[in-house]
Amino acid sequence: MPEIAISSREREKASKSQRLRLRYQGQEVLVNETRANITIGRAEENDLVVKGNLISRLHARVEINRNKFMLIDQSTNGTFVLGKDGEEAFVRRDSMQIRGEA
Repeated sequence: MPEIAISSREREKASKSQRLRLRYQGQEVLVNETRANITIGRAEENDLVVKGNLISRLHARVEINRNKFMLIDQSTNGTFVLGKDGEEAFVRRDSMQIRGEA
């Protein structure tokens, strides 16, 4: 399964300027107040293009809403989220909040 690095910084929380950086194989996109949502999937028109047999054309969205980052799965197969603590969550046709570093 492809893996996407997701990180946020505590010092941005302190300044109330939150952002989420997503990186995958040399691609990098930021989600913040200026760019409130991004799309992830295998189609070239996505903000973050991830190739793979289990990846949908429009697989998921990540957005900021009320200072919370949300992952919204729109795929057939679902999305696994691996937290920094090693705990794994599965989201399918649902959403989950991304906290700290995941």
